[in-house]
Amino acid sequence: MLDAHISEGRLVDTTALRSFREVYRQGSISAAAQALGYTQSAISRQIAGLETRFGAPLLERHARGVRLTAAGDALLDHAAVILRRIDWAERDITASRNRPVIRLRVGAVPSAAGLVSDALSRSATGVPAVRTTFAEDFTPRLLPRIQAGELDVAVVTDFPPGIPAQPDLVITHLLDDAVVCVVAGTHPRAGQGVVDLADLAEEAWVEDYVGAAGVLSRACARAGFTPRIDIECGSWLGKQAFVAAGHGIMLAPWLLVPTLRPDLAILTLATPVHRQVYAVAHRRRTASSPAAEAFVRALVEAAGAATDGP
Repeated sequence: MLDAHISEGRLVDTTALRSFREVYRQGSISAAAQALGYTQSAISRQIAGLETRFGAPLLERHARGVRLTAAGDALLDHAAVILRRIDWAERDITASRNRPVIRLRVGAVPSAAGLVSDALSRSATGVPAVRTTFAEDFTPRLLPRIQAGELDVAVVTDFPPGIPAQPDLVITHLLDDAVVCVVAGTHPRAGQGVVDLADLAEEAWVEDYVGAAGVLSRACARAGFTPRIDIECGSWLGKQAFVAAGHGIMLAPWLLVPTLRPDLAILTLATPVHRQVYAVAHRRRTASSPAAEAFVRALVEAAGAATDGP
């Protein structure tokens, strides 16, 4: 039986945790002992060990059995999580004896989640028994995680602040993602179709904080003005809500257009604005990881199948 680590490096016997949980389920020590095939004294000793470990009584006796104290109730939720993880670990270890599980750790900017999902579907049959974990973050934080070995592949963009050339990184261009302007369906320009960015100089914008709004800042600078960001919001759902309510307008990558609310309208920019989307992997580690190599190939296929934009 595996042991579970609790705070300060001390151990808690998971057998005692299972007994504690069964006492709660059965409502008495005797019924729990019968269900688990232990003696009552064995169950009592296990509960006493837990009470010593945590320095608080976990059960209180009453006429028809026992009930949890406040401390016992607090422990119950944690015990359920610990025992579930132990069960999962035992299941995975058993499965690994027959078929090794390959892990693929993927990171991506928020707007690329759909691209990652499509690529996973495409690569699912290429490498068997792959378990994928996904981390959503921004380019400046994803690149160090690739170098540190925390991620196998990351999907990033050149905003912000661009991708530095580094010999240990393999950078694969996936697509040039068009950027469009999004306004409320009730906005005076909602039916216009195409707009010159300079004509939006007096508009309020909903965007990330100024330092992170690289695409907007650079596009507006080329159009001859500095955007007024009245609402700083990094959440895609939050941005849409503010724009739909008329609190401002925003730029959005074409990759996210399929997820727009129906009460929003798209304006194509007269002077096209694009951002580049890349797959980044560590050169040495990817060479020894068939799953990572297959996934990068799948990303290229998924990017090729993605619509090119307006």
